[in-house]
Amino acid sequence: MFPACRAEHTLRPPRLVPELLGVRPNPFPDQGAPEPGRYSDPVPPAPPPQSSVAGGPGDRDGAEGPESSEPLEAAARTRHLDQVICEIGAEVERRRASGDLPASLESELDALFLEFSPVGLQAKSRMRQTLALVDRSAYIDLAVPVASRKVVGRSLKRLIKAGIGWYMGFVVHQIIRFGWSVSRLFHVLVDRVEDLERSVERVQDPGMPSSVVPRLDAARQWWVPEALRAMTGVGGRVLHGECGNGTFVVMLTERGIDAYGVDPDAQVGREALDSGVDLRSEPLIDHLELVEPGALAGIVLTGSVQWLPSGDRRRLVDLLSTRMSERSVLVLQSMTPEAWSTGSSPIVGDLAPGRPLHPETWIHLLQTCGFATSEVFSGGQDRRIDPVGPDHPGATSVNGAIDAVNRLLLGPEEYLVVASR
Repeated sequence: MFPACRAEHTLRPPRLVPELLGVRPNPFPDQGAPEPGRYSDPVPPAPPPQSSVAGGPGDRDGAEGPESSEPLEAAARTRHLDQVICEIGAEVERRRASGDLPASLESELDALFLEFSPVGLQAKSRMRQTLALVDRSAYIDLAVPVASRKVVGRSLKRLIKAGIGWYMGFVVHQIIRFGWSVSRLFHVLVDRVEDLERSVERVQDPGMPSSVVPRLDAARQWWVPEALRAMTGVGGRVLHGECGNGTFVVMLTERGIDAYGVDPDAQVGREALDSGVDLRSEPLIDHLELVEPGALAGIVLTGSVQWLPSGDRRRLVDLLSTRMSERSVLVLQSMTPEAWSTGSSPIVGDLAPGRPLHPETWIHLLQTCGFATSEVFSGGQDRRIDPVGPDHPGATSVNGAIDAVNRLLLGPEEYLVVASR
């Protein structure tokens, strides 16, 4: 049983460990089986490891170095572990045969193991391993032990077992049927969950690492004056989401505004030490979920708000409606959908899970949550073509084509939405 039980040992240890038996395994597997009575003796220290060099430590001829002994040491440890498991199993069988190990104690230890042991290290195997525990627990054993140290006690137990056995059998049979029905339902649910997980994994977006996202430097942005003007006079805490190097947070604090910033980039922590402002390395949505309702008087959104997937965008709007106080101000900066393919980084454009929205769409989403739009500003690079003069041949047709190109491709690349409650 135990010499071939190494695979089982990786999932579940033997039913009784040596400490519960009051025994210790043989520390020297090469010296044969331990003598009777030696299990309770203290374990002597392990002998010093032998050098793998044939001529000793000072002999350099034919030496391969300490690396060559690593596979041998691993194999020796494996053999030693197998022998320890077998010795424990042999001791358990001996204690069972002698009657020193009651079946009730083993059942109690098994129940404790099932209750407190971890169900697995791999997330995908946890449900299956937990389901196996449910299957094993769904059966009720009617074989009540009748052993007793007293003859009268043994006879009395047998009498009680014979007298109520038919009644208990009838009740237990129904309980077991119910348990197996529930277990079967769990099997169906686990199969369904695993199918859904596989489907999600096939269509799941790999995500965009923060290292490929250009970091925001507010000192070079066209929208900063308008955002500062919108936040002037805000009486409360102001959050800048995706704050980059924190320059805009510094600008807000210099104007007496209680501002802080969050950014998923780990580098923001070091920049917080340099600038002396409150910058935190956290994703925006994760941070907003921890903020108290009505705790923010202003929020400035830049960066990933442009390419959020639809579900995260909806979640963000809901969080804005609850985390912002009455009379609060929201500033949102984004690229236009027309400029997304040409104005964004190629890596960001390809890996982003979503695409920018038109300002009208953001206005609609914010109005559904109680925001009133104050202003919409356009900016960024403007590559629009000037129309031709009226004296140009076919001026009407040419200007119509120029207007279409300007509107679809060459207009302002970015916009800023200022909303208030």
